[in-house]
Amino acid sequence: MARYILNSVDETIELGRRIGSQLKEPVIIKLDGEMGTGKTHFTKGLAVGLGIIDDITSPTFSILNIYNGGRMTLYHIDAYRIKNIKEAFDAGLGEVFASTGGVVVLEWGDILESFFENMVINIKIDDLGDSRRELIIEGWDYDSTGN
Repeated sequence: MARYILNSVDETIELGRRIGSQLKEPVIIKLDGEMGTGKTHFTKGLAVGLGIIDDITSPTFSILNIYNGGRMTLYHIDAYRIKNIKEAFDAGLGEVFASTGGVVVLEWGDILESFFENMVINIKIDDLGDSRRELIIEGWDYDSTGN
């Protein structure tokens, strides 16, 4: 487990970038945190680290945004409005988890845990006030000396 205290949006994006630059194989990253804690900012940085230059936006209403052009495809999922596994399949998420060769970033993903079991990096983001965030990362040994 790794714990980071970040003092700004820029620091959140930068940590995402450093982690994205070190990812070498397909993975699912489950992001937990209340609305407004920086899940999409972290994902923006992760995309930069993967070499994706697209503008990363929250998939709140689309449920799934797909970004190509980097070392791996980025699948950004917001499952907040998904109420059960049938809705997840109807939205095409089963296909993403079954066939992805990229990085899946999953927000609000507790309902979907049966799709991915132990293939996950869990990141919890807590709001500490004044743009400060605490990120706790489990399931991956992050090399803090890299990039």
